[in-house]
Amino acid sequence: MSVRHAIPAVLALLLVSSSTIGIAGSVQTATPANYDSAIPDDGPDYGVNNSTFQRLWSEDTDNGNLSADDFGDANVGSRSEFTRRLAQSTDIPFPRPPQAAGDWNRGDFDDYTPGNQRSSVHPIGASLTDGVYIKDAYVSVFAIQPSTILHRGNETTRYVSPDGTVRTVSDYRVAVPQSDRTGSERDRWSVDQTKIESIKLTADGQPLDTGRGHQATLQYTDLSGSPGLTVTATISVQLRHVTLDCPSWNQTGDGCGGGWTHDVETLEASKTVSTSQNVSVAQLTQATGNRVQFETDENRTGAVVHPNTEWATITVSDDVRARSNWRFYTAGRAGWQTMATRTATNTSRAESSVRPVQVHAFPSQQTPSVPTDPTDDGKRPLVIEEAWGTERTGPSLSPNIDLESADSYVNADSVALSSTTLDERDFREVTVHGIIRGQSRTVSLAEQQTVRETNLTVTVTKATATHAVVQARVTENSTGDAVTTGRVQIRNQTTALNSSGIGVVTLSNPDSVVRGEYTPTAWWQAEKPYTKSTDITTLPADFPDAQSLIQLVVVTILWFLPVAVLLFGFDYMSGGELLGLSNRT
Repeated sequence: MSVRHAIPAVLALLLVSSSTIGIAGSVQTATPANYDSAIPDDGPDYGVNNSTFQRLWSEDTDNGNLSADDFGDANVGSRSEFTRRLAQSTDIPFPRPPQAAGDWNRGDFDDYTPGNQRSSVHPIGASLTDGVYIKDAYVSVFAIQPSTILHRGNETTRYVSPDGTVRTVSDYRVAVPQSDRTGSERDRWSVDQTKIESIKLTADGQPLDTGRGHQATLQYTDLSGSPGLTVTATISVQLRHVTLDCPSWNQTGDGCGGGWTHDVETLEASKTVSTSQNVSVAQLTQATGNRVQFETDENRTGAVVHPNTEWATITVSDDVRARSNWRFYTAGRAGWQTMATRTATNTSRAESSVRPVQVHAFPSQQTPSVPTDPTDDGKRPLVIEEAWGTERTGPSLSPNIDLESADSYVNADSVALSSTTLDERDFREVTVHGIIRGQSRTVSLAEQQTVRETNLTVTVTKATATHAVVQARVTENSTGDAVTTGRVQIRNQTTALNSSGIGVVTLSNPDSVVRGEYTPTAWWQAEKPYTKSTDITTLPADFPDAQSLIQLVVVTILWFLPVAVLLFGFDYMSGGELLGLSNRT
């Protein structure tokens, strides 16, 4: 559906925000013919409630003509009905891989009904193989659980967990030769027995598990790397061929005048069919981190966590967690909307009764965030200071997926967290949840860093009427050791610090007050993190030197001595009447 339908999109956003609910392989999503064919008729079921069930089928054709009135109280009587209408109008992402996808697949898998000896029932996406007697044989992967298809750039990769399940379906039909029941030599064909002998799961040729029958649930453990998973089905059939011969055949009466001789022959045939899927195993084993304390704020604590891979959430304490920019949607697996039934003479199609669903992940337009509500005093229990990683181009989703991915995004495989409400003990370990449902790893943050307080001292070492040379020295407040990282800014100039923690700048036309600020490397990216610090000083007064003062005094005396003598002479001549300095008496 086009993004022009603003009202349904806003409703979807509100619903989501309030809900508490290998080798890269190319994956395509089938475009449905209509809304009804995209959503199975037998749902909701298998423990999936109606609200969640409606959200599972993002490949449906959305109805953009729904208005705000369609979501009003007059038309919507329950939350499930609201969600159903919303899912008809747009697609609704999940904040993390939904459990409902696995629940649905486990239950719906049992709905598959194979054909009989003369018919093969298969999804239209299956690859069929013929043998001499075994026809329309196939094996298809119904679901790999848990798994997530990651959309990244122009590629898609199916990620699986190291331990998982592969569910498969297989079927075939037997082509029995035509019996001849006329003449003196006759033969009769029948099926003695037929079965699917084995279903084998391998990874790059290494056996993992075996099963049998039309439906098999295969397990694997300790998978790693980017293997090719292959499922191989071995089908066998045993035919009985009876040949009858009449030595005394009555040509006139067209019948056997005596007894028939019988020759029984047993023929065995087998057929092997297989299907493969490239996967990549998602690992959280490289996740590391350290916790951080702050000298200037004993109530503040934090951590730097490096999942080193795509992640969904990082849980710090109970329900306090950080959420990544990855969002999730589900859609039916391609090729399973229609089921075909093949016989020797006919092929019929019907809406499939088995509809596996697949989880997808895509980079959203949102940045990593904290979904936890603020405390009573309005403080966020957790703050994402920074999330960093490789910048990448966003993917283009299938046209029938009504979700907007980021044009470009940062694949944040590192994140810095801080809090002024959580206890330091809450940061002793965190749990990283991956993009695969149920996959998580608890990371111990035993290593601790301290963001140390600094002291900046700004000194004017030389000043003239037009210039000033200013020295900045940065030290650790507690030890006095020199700080050699970060930069100092004085007015519009910045300087790095040398091995002694000193930087020097020259200012033109300086103000009388000089202010400096030390800006450290961000604490989450520094081996020795520090706090900011500032200092203020003034330019020294421009007093003359001693020689200049003596010269000034001498010049002043020489200038004013004649005037003083003259005044004294006038006063003397006037008998002291001018200045009162002399008395003629």
